[in-house]
This record gives sequence, structure tokens and C-alpha cells, in this order.
Amino acid sequence: MKNIQKEIANIRTGHFAPVYLVLGEEKYFVERIREAIIDEALDEESIDLNFANFDMEEFSISEALFEASSFPFFGDRKVVFVQNPFFLTGQNVKGAPDHSLDEVLYYLENPADFSILVFFAPYEKLDRRKKVTKLLESTATVIDVSLPYPNEANQYIKEIVKEKGYHFSEGAFQLFTERTDGNLTKMMHELDKLFMLHIESKNITIDSVRQLVPKTLEQNVFELNTLVLNNQVEASIETYHDLLVQKEEPIKIVALLIAQFRLLLQVKILQKQGYQQTDIAKVLKVHPYRVK
Repeated sequence: MKNIQKEIANIRTGHFAPVYLVLGEEKYFVERIREAIIDEALDEESIDLNFANFDMEEFSISEALFEASSFPFFGDRKVVFVQNPFFLTGQNVKGAPDHSLDEVLYYLENPADFSILVFFAPYEKLDRRKKVTKLLESTATVIDVSLPYPNEANQYIKEIVKEKGYHFSEGAFQLFTERTDGNLTKMMHELDKLFMLHIESKNITIDSVRQLVPKTLEQNVFELNTLVLNNQVEASIETYHDLLVQKEEPIKIVALLIAQFRLLLQVKILQKQGYQQTDIAKVLKVHPYRVK
């Protein structure tokens, strides 16, 4: 996460790299990087002329590289975003156009000095056996936006809260992390509402978290699972009916119940085999907070 803050600071001061690789799935940091590059590299008058966005599942890389190689109109720079560059992985996307990787190799060795080309790769890992992946990682400025571990996300939130002059009352932060599943993007979104509510007192309370940060459907289903496992029949039926009143589909609720039971069994089996919480999350490919 230090790498992210450093690179965003570089961008904000006008120190741009010709090519970036933004690797990972944390949407909050992806959006901050997008905004920083567009805000600092382009002015309002030239955005329409000098900004282009290409999804590799719909457009060819040749189109993106042609745009990056073309001189800007009425401005000093062009910004070209390349979304979902699946050709950097082992994935095959049905219906996607063919991509000329030789053109990518040539551009990476000879990038235009008037363009900022950004590859947004929302993947856990890339196929480093591919020549194009190796060259991109060695020539581009790589910004790792992988999903942070719960303790990293929590620490980041605490720093933001302290920086803004706020603080959580006893138990409020624990409830906040539970309600947001420890997901940094959700946490930042909900934090803005809490800041507005406590703009004068600066003290975020348990009651305000309960009031403003809603439970997710998955959390409600998790509570329903707990009631079922404890054989609390009446409470289980009442919770189920509450979900129906909230317009949740019965099939969806049942599907989530099954998924939760499956996850509980998988965690129990892996725990017996000696796996720790972090390792279980990696094996099952779920957020560490769900495992916790």
C-alpha cells in the first residue's frame, strides 16, 4: 500500500511514467489512480479529445496503441486506458477480438513521450511465462492494488480517521468492520456518511454505525445460518420472513444459505488440516473476513 501512496503522490505532482500497470482488484485504489491521472494530465478542455478508454474484451489492443501513438489535439498529453488485458493472463475470453502482441512489445520498447498508457489488470496474478507480461512488468511502472489483508485495510482506515480529526468510540470500529466485511472500498464509502453525521462531535459511535451502515444480504444470511445451526426455529423463520419483506428472492436466500454451509464445512476441514486463517482464504479464494 506504500507503493500506491507513493505513485499517486508522484502523479499528483506531475511526475508521470509513459506506461503503467495497475495490477489487482481493490476498486478504491483503482479509482483513486484513474482520477489522479486524468485530473493531473489533462485539463477540462482537452479531455474529450485526448482521453480514450478501451476494453480488451471488446476492442483490439491495436486500436488502443494507435490512439496512444497519435499526437494529442490542443494539449500536451494523451491518456489511454486499457481495461481487462486478459492476454497478460492464461485466460481465454469468448468473443473477444484477436490481439497483436507483437505491437504491444514494439510499443513497450518505444513508448510515445506524449502519452500515458495505463493497463488496468484486475487479476490476482499474471502469466509471467509470456514475453509480453515479462516486458510489461520490466518496463512499466507497476502499481500493486491487490486486495489488502484485513489488518492492512483496518490500519489504513484508522489513519484516514485520525488524519481527519475523528475517532471511533469503544466497539464502534469493530462493528464498522463487521458491517463492511473488512472491504476497503465499502469502508471508504460508508466512512464518508459517518464523517458527515459527526462533523461537529468528531466521535463515531456504535449507534451511528448501526444507523448508517447497513448489513449486507450475506451478513443477514450468515445470521440466519447461525440460528439454524443452533436450532432456533422461530427466530430462523422470523429472520427469513424479514428478508422476504426486504424484497429478497427466496431462491437467492437459499443459494446463499447453501454457499455459507459449504464455506463453513470447507473452513472446518482445512482448519483440522492445520491451515491458518490467511492460508484458508487463499485456498478457498474468498475474502479473509469471510473466513474470520
